[in-house]
Amino acid sequence: MKGKIAQWKDDKGFGFIVSEDGNERIFFHISAVKTRGRRPQLNDIVLYESMRDSEGRLKAKSVVIEGIVSGQGTHREKRIYTEPPKKDALDYLSIVVLLASLIGAVFAFLKTSGIEKTIPFLLILIIPAALLNRQKKPKEKSFTCARCKKTSLHDKRTIKAWNNGFLKLYCSVCHQQWLAEHPKESQQAIVHGRGGGGGCLGISILFVILPIVACIAAYQWFL
Repeated sequence: MKGKIAQWKDDKGFGFIVSEDGNERIFFHISAVKTRGRRPQLNDIVLYESMRDSEGRLKAKSVVIEGIVSGQGTHREKRIYTEPPKKDALDYLSIVVLLASLIGAVFAFLKTSGIEKTIPFLLILIIPAALLNRQKKPKEKSFTCARCKKTSLHDKRTIKAWNNGFLKLYCSVCHQQWLAEHPKESQQAIVHGRGGGGGCLGISILFVILPIVACIAAYQWFL
């Protein structure tokens, strides 16, 4: 089908198409646009297919802007590749301090046979553990949305996702649409994400300290 874009909200990534005969006004989202030469504009002539979503609402899919060759427009946005988090000098220093504290705790206990002598070393473990679990920031200040291909600035949500190992990032508009399309997955993300980085830090510290305490307790038990 052929029509014209009668309304377009670029900041929100959606608009409406009026059919060529004027009898149909249909919603479309940026994710349905197949032309990658540039973003849609008001009064663009487009080709599209109509469909109904899970709630029976009419929407357009496979939207193609007439006269623009995909990937060859003058306004094409350069794709920004987000590199995964990498360890820096502070991370390696934290690992050295962590190992040194563990070794110090073991030697202190073996020398004095008193668990209280290991407490200062165990407390020191908190510092490198906290540094290793700190939130880093991507080298790039912006990213290309994996869905609509729009360039967006990083925010707290995308930085947290990036620190958790996700490189396929969505802009705020596409993220909200994904949540609406996947209610079960979004609820699971809220449940598992509750507590933020503090939970990861606590678990990391427990995994480091508990084996040491268990070994010391076992050693004293058999004496």
